[in-house]
Amino acid sequence: MTRLIRAFALAVAAVALSAVPASALESFDFEAPYLVHADNQVWDFALVRDAGTYHAFYHTIPQQVGHPAAADTIWHAVSDDLVRWQRLGAALTVGPDWYDAEAMWAPDVVFDDATGRWAMLYTGVTANMVQRACLAWSDDLATWTKSAANPVFEPDSTVYHWAPSQAWSSFRDPFVYRDGGQWVMLSTAGLRNEGGSPARFGIVHKAVSPDLESWTDAGPFYVHNGVGGRSRDLESVQYLVQDGWHHLFFVEQNLDLESHPTSHMVAADPSLWQMSPRTSVDAGWAPEIERFDAGAPMAVFARLAKDQDPRDGSWFVTMRCDSLRFDDGGFTPVVVPTDPLAADWPERTGAAAGPAFGENPVLRDEAPLGVEGHGWISTREHYGGPLSGVGAPAAAWADTATATFVSRPFTVTGGHLRLLLAGGLHPGTCHVALRDAETGAELDRIWPNNTGAFAERLWDFGPWLGRAVRLAVVDAETGPDGWIAVDGIAERAGDLSAAGDGPPAAVAGELRAWPNPCNPRTTIRLTAPRTGDAEVAVFDVAGRLVWRAPPRRVAAGDEVRLVWNGRDRAGRALPSGVYRARARVAGRDAGTTAVVLLK
Repeated sequence: MTRLIRAFALAVAAVALSAVPASALESFDFEAPYLVHADNQVWDFALVRDAGTYHAFYHTIPQQVGHPAAADTIWHAVSDDLVRWQRLGAALTVGPDWYDAEAMWAPDVVFDDATGRWAMLYTGVTANMVQRACLAWSDDLATWTKSAANPVFEPDSTVYHWAPSQAWSSFRDPFVYRDGGQWVMLSTAGLRNEGGSPARFGIVHKAVSPDLESWTDAGPFYVHNGVGGRSRDLESVQYLVQDGWHHLFFVEQNLDLESHPTSHMVAADPSLWQMSPRTSVDAGWAPEIERFDAGAPMAVFARLAKDQDPRDGSWFVTMRCDSLRFDDGGFTPVVVPTDPLAADWPERTGAAAGPAFGENPVLRDEAPLGVEGHGWISTREHYGGPLSGVGAPAAAWADTATATFVSRPFTVTGGHLRLLLAGGLHPGTCHVALRDAETGAELDRIWPNNTGAFAERLWDFGPWLGRAVRLAVVDAETGPDGWIAVDGIAERAGDLSAAGDGPPAAVAGELRAWPNPCNPRTTIRLTAPRTGDAEVAVFDVAGRLVWRAPPRRVAAGDEVRLVWNGRDRAGRALPSGVYRARARVAGRDAGTTAVVLLK
């Protein structure tokens, strides 16, 4: 099939597809590895994988409330990649029974081979923050039923700093694992030290069970043995053995209210753990460490990450997933941050070449941009999210900051590229360029229209169907409004310009043709991005000039309308096929679009 016939066949298929909803073909994402729950702080969580899908179970606290008693729900979210999360709804809610009527915290989920079911151990909370271990069962990770045995464990009030009438009776954050023929549950608790100082020791408590419902006290697994702060609770523990080294990850309650760092101890045996040489592994807290694939060089390292809202001082908290490797023969854990742009945008240069997180302009009391998800790129925003190491909430780059983002190569298979664009009107220095993947030559470009909010744009890719290309987001502008923002990039099938009841609105720097397909007349429309002489020309699929309109003088913002009657410069009728219209204003490219001529 010749190139012309192939292009024509694709164009006809595009017209047929335009009557049905557009579908994403190739897409480019900016999402970072966060689980975000809008207007809520994400708190202690469990992470499991089943049939290739990751499941997160977590409790939330409304951002503006900030009190743990407000944690009345354990939520369920799923992901294929630990980056893009879909919240399915509530897994469990408080009550109606007394043992978790006030709040529910810190789930841990395991699969029980004996019953073929999933088990969730969680902290049930009653009035005065009295905490107990509770259990729920599920066949499918979707529907959960609380155990009739709840609460499944209560500590001895004569041994532990816990009593049903005692305010903030610590017994929470279960960590459950299999050890030989029994289950082990490690929990945050306090050991009584009657008459001594301090009055209590923070401990990691151990209980054992044959069936996850009947638990037996096995005593302290670890007792805080530091010089100071021995009364502090050791929260959100994770215990694992790596190459013969026993690791305990935990959070020391009230040690650092600003960062809640994850602490770590390691020894050849748990009895040798010492608090004094402990290390701070990460500024996040409530860690979850999972090696889902046996023999994988690194484990998943998920933890809570927070930053402060500058408007009211409240904290917004998310779950962030990165990787963890063990150096020095399994002795030293090292967090390996995820680069959220590495896969799709391998080439990045300039000070502002980083990700942007959430509606950061809102934190400066500006209008929202209309971000899709929580990740995007902007050469104005200087905040990459909690624990990203990129800027800070509400921070912005000056207009003088520059950056370039170049995508991985891909083959054009969709008739249009859909994207969200915002930024200043600087077509020559702030734009998205389409480049040939092999030579780097620029094929076309599109740019923002001096707007502070995202505007959806449909970029005609018809002329490059089947071609290997790259996208380049370019900000080389250092003057006023010298910034660009991009989100939601995805190819669309079909000739989207033919959808709807009337001609699409002309946009500065974007060429449109209506009707399209045409037979044979079409009106080519352009809103001039600058002052100067405007020229419009039409080329065939081989790149030969077939028609050109006389130049006309225009001012920036003027609308140009030209009628092409489907004929060449000699007035001869042209055959059916795909043609490319291109506009230039003041000697610079001002837009291109494919025109399908059908007879």
